[in-house]
Amino acid sequence: MNASSFNSNEQEQSVTNLVKIHSLSQLLKRDREQLLTQSRSIAYYHPHIDRDKAEQLLRAKYTRYKRDGLFLLRDCTTSPHDFSLSLVCGDKCYHYKIQLIYDIYFSIDSGPQIAGIESVISYYQQLSDGLACILSNDFVQGQPPPTAARRFGSTNTLHRACKQGNFDIVKKILSPETLVNRPDVNGKDSFGSTALHEASYFGHDDIVRLLIKAGAHVLSRDTNGATALHKAAAGNRPSTLLILIAEGFADYEERNYTNHWVPLHEAAFHNSTACVQVLLDCGAPLRPRTDQGKTPLDLAEEVKSEESISLLRDYIVPPAESRRSDWLHDQPKFDRIAAKQLIESMQNGPRNGMFVVRHSSKNLQNYALTLYNDNEFFNYEIVHLNDITYYIDDGPYFESLDHLIDHYCRIPDGLPTTLTCSIDSLGQINNSRIQPFSLKSAIYKAK
Repeated sequence: MNASSFNSNEQEQSVTNLVKIHSLSQLLKRDREQLLTQSRSIAYYHPHIDRDKAEQLLRAKYTRYKRDGLFLLRDCTTSPHDFSLSLVCGDKCYHYKIQLIYDIYFSIDSGPQIAGIESVISYYQQLSDGLACILSNDFVQGQPPPTAARRFGSTNTLHRACKQGNFDIVKKILSPETLVNRPDVNGKDSFGSTALHEASYFGHDDIVRLLIKAGAHVLSRDTNGATALHKAAAGNRPSTLLILIAEGFADYEERNYTNHWVPLHEAAFHNSTACVQVLLDCGAPLRPRTDQGKTPLDLAEEVKSEESISLLRDYIVPPAESRRSDWLHDQPKFDRIAAKQLIESMQNGPRNGMFVVRHSSKNLQNYALTLYNDNEFFNYEIVHLNDITYYIDDGPYFESLDHLIDHYCRIPDGLPTTLTCSIDSLGQINNSRIQPFSLKSAIYKAK
């Protein structure tokens, strides 16, 4: 059976029926052939070659065709997560690092952050934007880039089985016996979603567990920027949310980078009240903000999600566990220099995540966080907007300074690290009263 023998009508059938017509091994082989066929136009990737080999390949083809912008994609030799773009222009070779920013978002130098390595190449085939020249449509033939680094892929049997909730088929696909033609568990379908996105949205919990054990990236994003947590929250799948958080160690405050929505925004917008409750019980802040400054309650009110509105309005935030006496320095003239000197003066030196809180030098109504991490000091303004609103940059609104510190002790959420220990006004080191986000804390909070 080849790719063309699998017609569009069959693609709409259930996987259960398909395996009655074709063996699973035939379906997986067909999927692999289809992916290769669809990927021929992006077969410019050459793994495991260095700069010299890249130039050798480019010059060999350039000598024959003299086409500026001839290129190839290769692994970066200095970073395992990045790529390198090698091109020839005017008989000279140029090399550019394609840096992974997060998930599948890449950037060259100060250029735009683009989702999908194939989309990066497509962008620079339209304009040079800092490169020596526009990339040609011609390239040195290699193989397609890794599926997990792409924005779009090809819908396969694993995607369909996860969407349809066919546990037995998913289990067989992920078993050792299908190793030869097994699809990448993190590969995208034709719409830019992974198998985990599909299983999470439809609440197929047993399949979600299988995928996590098979190495599915719980924070992988679909073409709209959503993670599996966002999908579960939108689909009102509270048990799936708990699995992703407790077993997949998925950060409940992970943002959609296209609009800064966190899972609580999704749950409130879709009136998924059970998911709203689960996320709040797990420790999610009540008032995270979108890129337009909207909280979950704002979104719920916009779409008249009455149950979510009631829950969010009536929710009482638990008391903070942090104590100001552990970290607040409110003495006059205790500025960033004094904070840095205090942290550096500790007997065994500063530790990653060590911090103090002080009054802001710019606005005495505000506070400032001084944080040490990896031989660097960071200073963040803590805005005191009113009696019940404190925040850092575009982070969530918190009910008190203590609640804000609690949050950043659990997860970094934009800081370089979690807050691990503080120095009090007597010069004593105090370990955080809050456990960093972990399996243990997630299970406990969710009960």
